[in-house]
Amino acid sequence: MHLFSRLSQKLYHFRTKDKLITILWITFIWSLIALFRFFEDYIKALVYGAIDSSFSISSAVFFNLVAVVPGAILTGASLVFIWESWLRKVAYTKAVFFILLFYTLIFIVVSPIGYFILVIQNPDLIIDGNLFKTVFTGVFNLSILPSYIFWLIVTFLAILFLLIRDKFGPNTFINFLKGKYLIPKREERIFMFMDLKSSTSIAEKLGEERYFNFLNDTYSIATPGILLTQGEIYQYVGDEIVISWMTKKGITRANCINCYYEMIALLSEKSDFFEKKYGEKPQFKAGLHFGNVITGEMGIVKREIVYSGDVLNTASRIQALCNEMDAEILISAALIEQIDLSFLPKKIKYVGNISLRGKQEKMELVTLVDE
Repeated sequence: MHLFSRLSQKLYHFRTKDKLITILWITFIWSLIALFRFFEDYIKALVYGAIDSSFSISSAVFFNLVAVVPGAILTGASLVFIWESWLRKVAYTKAVFFILLFYTLIFIVVSPIGYFILVIQNPDLIIDGNLFKTVFTGVFNLSILPSYIFWLIVTFLAILFLLIRDKFGPNTFINFLKGKYLIPKREERIFMFMDLKSSTSIAEKLGEERYFNFLNDTYSIATPGILLTQGEIYQYVGDEIVISWMTKKGITRANCINCYYEMIALLSEKSDFFEKKYGEKPQFKAGLHFGNVITGEMGIVKREIVYSGDVLNTASRIQALCNEMDAEILISAALIEQIDLSFLPKKIKYVGNISLRGKQEKMELVTLVDE
């Protein structure tokens, strides 16, 4: 229970930090958009001589930020804490309707606040000495419709951005945007191949649809363990998942190996859920190796970042030996030599020089065992 409590606490802080950073980015970008719109209108007004000497540019900038920042924070918080996960479970038409409704409510709440501050700073705008009538008239009229539509489009673009990031994964998506791998590059990487134990018998027992849901639940529950150890999900291949690290990041605090145990701990914590829903509990075996790969974007109609190199075949074949060696995890000795053993949750045990299918030279492998 202590392990699960520690893991849950780490996950909570990790997720909260990630979500807060996303909200800050949304707020920052929206503020830049608001300022850009303001200065665009300001320059136009200057050109046409529509600015008089009483106009205060600092007050106008302040008003724009006051009008936008609360809305950005509310919208960003709702996106990352509510809508982002909810969008994965409902039809898009239904999601669009509710997001439109929620956005409208935020707009109705935030706009009067911003306009109220503007009127307080500019008393000449008050109509018939009635402040609230002035605010109501200024906010609820057709002239505000273009602003409503503009920020609605911005909101949907933010949602689209989050969905695309979720689709490709944060690191992969950022690398796409940066064009990091338009020209293939040589990198040294660690790969872990994880395969579901007894997958054939589980699939036969559950049937196609329930087995698909079983895998989906398994990966959803286990994925935070990958994020906690800074791993990147390279591929889902049916009942197998391939995880990768740049070598430096993977060996730091034994991230590449602890990833396996973090994922197993998360799945163990939900064992009652799996037992009740499926009558089966997911268990994985894993193989790890590291080496040089060529990394680049590949494809025409559908582009993705692809790793090419012998290290992937080797890691896959190491994982395939787990059943034969009666081991949950097998690691190349070359990789274990790069890692500070004090960060490992168990003691290493050398299993010998093993012949791998398709490879002429034997490879020394290790596993982890309880002390």
